[in-house]
Amino acid sequence: MASLTIAARVLEELRRSGRPLDDDELAHRLSVRPRQTINQVCRRLERSGHLRRYTGPEGKIVNDVRPSSAAQYPLPAPVTAARGRDAGLPVAVGAPSPGRGPAWPGHPVTPTDLHQAGFRHLELRVTSLDVDLPAGQGAEWTTIGEVPDAPGLYAFTVEDDHQIRVAYVGLTGHLWMVTKGRLPGSGGARGGQRYGRPRHAGVTRQRVNILIAEQLRSGRVVRHWVRPLPAAALRAEEERLITSWNLRRAGWNRG
Repeated sequence: MASLTIAARVLEELRRSGRPLDDDELAHRLSVRPRQTINQVCRRLERSGHLRRYTGPEGKIVNDVRPSSAAQYPLPAPVTAARGRDAGLPVAVGAPSPGRGPAWPGHPVTPTDLHQAGFRHLELRVTSLDVDLPAGQGAEWTTIGEVPDAPGLYAFTVEDDHQIRVAYVGLTGHLWMVTKGRLPGSGGARGGQRYGRPRHAGVTRQRVNILIAEQLRSGRVVRHWVRPLPAAALRAEEERLITSWNLRRAGWNRG
């Protein structure tokens, strides 16, 4: 059976059911084997913006035909670590029910806004949410995605209940430093520059890491965005974005 035909049947079944369905239930209803076929089809449908995938109340990834806020630039399901599970085995976590924990900081945007501003998104593969730091509990993660070999701006966004907020904006002489902790082709590493490895980081990076960990523990999605930009333009563009996104009033502010 062609994947296109399966995709059409998946969407039809989801609309007919009137509720989200996980991959196993879809595979059973459509008599499709192996189950992985349904998983691959649903992931493609998610990337094209035809459905959402998120964690349902029973802890399974479910598929829903309701549109997300991604619109022109649908975001893939994030990869992060679920609290209480083996931190070495990351699992996919979608947007949870609204109202979980305190309101989060930042200015509301859409993925389209960020892409049009020149940013590309990276995922966080979280391995620990219980990193003891002097000012609180942080998190450890690996940044997943293509990082430009250039200076630039970076941002962290927090997502919950289909809304995305820019919570933090910073600048760096090289985007690899804040994401990978090293320079391209370099054998050395400076882990303290990397937000996902906070134990040897400076005060500001530890503070941001702790705030990100709080959002992850609340069940929200955090993404890292990067935008290559000539070094001479960094400061002025950072100031412009901070002002336009009202980040001076946000709890995370700037880099």
